[in-house]
Amino acid sequence: MWKKLYEFIIRVLTLAQTSARHDDQIEDLRQEMMHLASQVNRLSDRQKSDRELVRLWVENQLLKFERRLPPASSEKHESPEVED
Repeated sequence: MWKKLYEFIIRVLTLAQTSARHDDQIEDLRQEMMHLASQVNRLSDRQKSDRELVRLWVENQLLKFERRLPPASSEKHESPEVED
């Protein structure tokens, strides 16, 4: 009977230690998850900013290209008529 009681106490203590270790691991994982979520948010913001910069760069290049085009003449060019 004492042996069974001793084994029971050992199991309870082992389970308590295991539970405490798991609690610590859970807390570590929560902190890591929060850190990763923060990084994801920062990367998302950075990508959004990068996309906006690329959009503005493309728009700027288009405007520069349009300025290089010769101005449209005020005269209308008529297509030649086809005679039968």
